[in-house]
Amino acid sequence: MKLRTLFWSTCISAAMAASTVPAAAAAAHECVPGKVTAASYTWDFKGEANTILKDVQAEAQQALNHADRLQALARDNNVDWEIHAVHLSDLRSEINDIGDKLCRLEAIRRVLAPWQQRVVDQVAITTRLLADNAQDAIVFGNNNREGLWLASYQRYVNNLYNEAKSLTRSVGNAVEFAGVSKEYRDLGHNMGVKSL
Repeated sequence: MKLRTLFWSTCISAAMAASTVPAAAAAAHECVPGKVTAASYTWDFKGEANTILKDVQAEAQQALNHADRLQALARDNNVDWEIHAVHLSDLRSEINDIGDKLCRLEAIRRVLAPWQQRVVDQVAITTRLLADNAQDAIVFGNNNREGLWLASYQRYVNNLYNEAKSLTRSVGNAVEFAGVSKEYRDLGHNMGVKSL
């Protein structure tokens, strides 16, 4: 499954200056897995995936922080759209970063452990949902700057929070599992046990 991520040509200052987040500037592109890590050169793709998942975990946590902030802003009727736009732009950037990392994970998916493959699939689905809800929130806000209190916008913001939370939790569990598995293998090796 190829993930199409959102790429935006505007920056936060442009969004604030124009008092909008340009939804029309979004362009979908094919995943082109060009970036490799040191583990790629040693054919340790499972190790590479674990390293990438740690990076995704950090990005997902930042996305969750932005989504949490958006939820708080959405409860305050006195907050201007420009403030929402800044946080949506930051969240969009985190989603794009996750998409870039996911691109590499999808490229090496076939040589990963079954549990890693399931995590990659789950990350792909949740990241797509995050991207879609961010896009919907941006379009809604651009068209309804005074209606950020409406149920539609609240739903987008709540979805962003829930999806970011789910992604953070699932990737965090995968990172923890990878760490515990490595400790288990290392301990077995230190004890002289050939295969655990």
